[in-house]
Amino acid sequence: MRETMVNLSMVKTYEVVYIDKFTDSIEADLARVSLKERFQLSKRKLDIMSKGTPIVVKKGVSYEEAVKLEDAIKRSGGVCWIQETAPDGLYHDRRSDKRREVMDRRDHYRGSSILPDRRMGIGRRTADKRH
Repeated sequence: MRETMVNLSMVKTYEVVYIDKFTDSIEADLARVSLKERFQLSKRKLDIMSKGTPIVVKKGVSYEEAVKLEDAIKRSGGVCWIQETAPDGLYHDRRSDKRREVMDRRDHYRGSSILPDRRMGIGRRTADKRH
């Protein structure tokens, strides 16, 4: 019995994260209607999901179950992803604020680009110092 408890705690679980990041209002409305009908969402839950920030819609599920939910959300027009549940059980944003502070994230110079490289100009990021 003790071995079974250890094996259960070592099983990986996943969470499905949804984000409402539509730029087209018609597309957003169609996706919200479809999500509301497919998952029987209340207006309150739909409003929470429509804030534009990532929200965990399901956590602690197997990978197969997470894939099924992800597929259903995407067929409804939503944007979501699967990520492994953190060991502490809390949501951790997979996007890092640190990467936005790095001036040059590319590992090589793009000599073949059509536009000149504007990334090194001052004022393009909120972290840039203003004179």
